[in-house]
Amino acid sequence: MAIGKVYLVGAGPGDPELMTIKSKRLLMEADVVLFDRLLDPKALEGIKAELIDVGKNAGRHKLNQEGINQLLVKKAEEGNVVVRLKGGDPYLFGRGGEEAIACREKGIPFEVVPGVTSAIAAPELAGIPVTHRGVASSLTIVTGHEEPGKDTPLDWKAIASLGGTLVVLMGVSRLEQNINALIEAGKSPQTPAAMVEKGGWPEQRTITGTLANIAEKARSLKIESPAILIVGDVVRLEPILAHKKIAILRPEGQQAESARLAELYGFLAIMAPAIAIQEKALPGDLMERLNDAECVVFTSANGVKTALENKSLQSALAEKKIVAIGPKTELALAGYGLKSDVPLEYSSAGLETMLKGQCRRILFLRSAQGSQYLTEGLRAAGLQVDDIPLYEVVNSGDPRLDELIKRARSVDIFAFTSSSTARNLIERAKALGVESSLRQALRDATVAAIGKPTREELDRLGVRVDTMPEKFTFEAMLQALAKREQEPLE
Repeated sequence: MAIGKVYLVGAGPGDPELMTIKSKRLLMEADVVLFDRLLDPKALEGIKAELIDVGKNAGRHKLNQEGINQLLVKKAEEGNVVVRLKGGDPYLFGRGGEEAIACREKGIPFEVVPGVTSAIAAPELAGIPVTHRGVASSLTIVTGHEEPGKDTPLDWKAIASLGGTLVVLMGVSRLEQNINALIEAGKSPQTPAAMVEKGGWPEQRTITGTLANIAEKARSLKIESPAILIVGDVVRLEPILAHKKIAILRPEGQQAESARLAELYGFLAIMAPAIAIQEKALPGDLMERLNDAECVVFTSANGVKTALENKSLQSALAEKKIVAIGPKTELALAGYGLKSDVPLEYSSAGLETMLKGQCRRILFLRSAQGSQYLTEGLRAAGLQVDDIPLYEVVNSGDPRLDELIKRARSVDIFAFTSSSTARNLIERAKALGVESSLRQALRDATVAAIGKPTREELDRLGVRVDTMPEKFTFEAMLQALAKREQEPLE
């Protein structure tokens, strides 16, 4: 039997998109993949190889290092192409050298595929360049969790005397001891410091402070492994260079496009649907009510999709004046070959101005929870309004929302695109028993409302609103937020 080969592959800091082209190709070609815990599960999607989890936590090993070495050799001796997939880079505190030696001793061919190390990637993803002209021209990387009984332990006095930037990997469990060692060795307690948890993952979060208080902040905010400590003046660049994390609470069908837009405007998108769309049965007298109307108003792309699955409704609408609230709604209607007009202002006043003298009987096709201020304003102006609910907005039940709520203190911006996203977020936090923690996160973060009804609902819920765009669209809200972020720091 032909002998196999072992590839020691670095997976980078966590985001599968930060893996190298070669690492992805080898994963698709592998017969066996041994992987560790510092990986996003998405990195293994679509792989047909035998997958073996050999992940190690501090003090909890699925398989010790000697066992991993033996398994690599055994699988290769069976003629397999074996990928040992490791977080970060295999040779930077990844024990890849030990695995390579084990292969060499048994005559197993091996190859190392470098990965982006979290020592550089995690700080830069958090807005902290590890070197910066005029600030730091050197970088020191050390482990924060040494093997017990080493003959040559870390010389913290020498490390403390170095200039530039210090990055401590794998040091969460010994954070206070390591910081105390630095201070006792002469490092100023006022030296800027930061911790980046899960760098490159969707739930990445950053805390900043000084050597004097960073351990207490990490403890109070429950920073967990994997996380790294950065020490040095480069930490002062974080408020300038960090991309803000924005929570997108829209339904699943709008998440991908919303995240793409958010990233175009320089934000890091956290996809956490707070609501879902549940279609309602169309009323039996729908066509009769449609025939009575002179104008039909759609308030969302979701309403367009729900209504126009009915082919007879498509034909009847072709004879009506159609109004779309917002460009996305207009675009959705155009996809069905229907032309619509968009009011300059998405309000009852805007609709009244557009429809004045053209029609007096208006039919709304929209959500059952649609804002009543539109219809009430039109009725007050003497127009006849009929309102047909096409769908219900319900709680999403999405686990990503629960994860967002639990880590709400790491969110910089909450983007509320409807009254129901606000209500459901608060209600879900209450059900999880963490409402007070979420409310504190909302107080600390920037809160954006897409329009007046959403703002009014947030006011009712006791949530301060910082930003509302003049034009009530998601992109306009992103533009307003980006402008706010560009204002000079005080």
